[in-house]
Amino acid sequence: MAETGEPWSTKSQSRLTGQLETPPTLHVEPSREPVESAALNETALALLLQAAASNNALLRANALEGMQYAPENLEPLVARGVVDPNRGVRFVAAMTIGEFGMQQMADQLEPLLDDESRSVQAAAIFGLKACGRPADLSPLASMIVSDDPEVRGNAAMVLGELGNPSAVPMIRRAVGRGMKRVSAARVKMVDLQLAEALVKLGEEREIEVIRAALFSAPEQGEITALACMICGRLNDERAGPNLVRLALQTGQFQQPAEIRMAAVWALAHISPAEASIEVPMSFVTSPQFQLRLQAALTLGEIGDPASLATLGTMMGDDNPLVQVAAASAVLQIQNPRASRRNRF
Repeated sequence: MAETGEPWSTKSQSRLTGQLETPPTLHVEPSREPVESAALNETALALLLQAAASNNALLRANALEGMQYAPENLEPLVARGVVDPNRGVRFVAAMTIGEFGMQQMADQLEPLLDDESRSVQAAAIFGLKACGRPADLSPLASMIVSDDPEVRGNAAMVLGELGNPSAVPMIRRAVGRGMKRVSAARVKMVDLQLAEALVKLGEEREIEVIRAALFSAPEQGEITALACMICGRLNDERAGPNLVRLALQTGQFQQPAEIRMAAVWALAHISPAEASIEVPMSFVTSPQFQLRLQAALTLGEIGDPASLATLGTMMGDDNPLVQVAAASAVLQIQNPRASRRNRF
């Protein structure tokens, strides 16, 4: 049975397709004139704090993720996040506790072990283990074979992050099995998440599954984009030439904008010199807010201070999701040493 309640609300799900039926207004109006970087930083922080208090779960989750680039401000947001009514926000908060080793907040994970959402339970297990606390890993065995793609994918991510090779047989049993009522494309995307977890656990041959997905059929663009980003997270240097091709080919072989920017995002991890800033910059004024949002996130990953002025303007975008993405990118560029792992 699929998880119930409000839609899943993390950046990985919303980057390309997230929408708001009635977007709230974030009352931050950055200057249209060039400003000092400190002022941009202050504006970005104020915007994320407003978004974290929004009545929209997508904004709250994405604001929490963005604030991970200013970790000195994280604790109060995480404290609210672990008791948020939306499971996506609770998931992000629990993962954040683990990723940043926030041992002073580990006690707040205990109630989440019995959360109504199994994805949140998985995040709580990760958070506790990452903070050096005891946690029963056995629930992950049923999650990894769940027919709910959200639960299976998140369980795979957690098992990969925990780094215990004994989970390899468990993950292998899940590949290509179950989820009979789930679309073939979604099943393929979950199988890529399983392959990513296996690579993290030392099964290097599984990287070929991910590389092959870079050549998915044109109608499977979401699969290609996900494969790009996984290659980036795994720092797969051998995928570099194919990522450059996906990002920069023109004419009849030019890829859709989502794939081009996903490839640049990955190159920013693997080979920063080949991560073309021109690709995301060409979409910062797109009429589609999803592309503006992805452009802001990609500029953040590239990390070039030359894009700060553009991101400052994007913090005044008509769509609050774009505003939050731009604010996150500003903090990411100005705080490159912030301790944050790339999960999505």
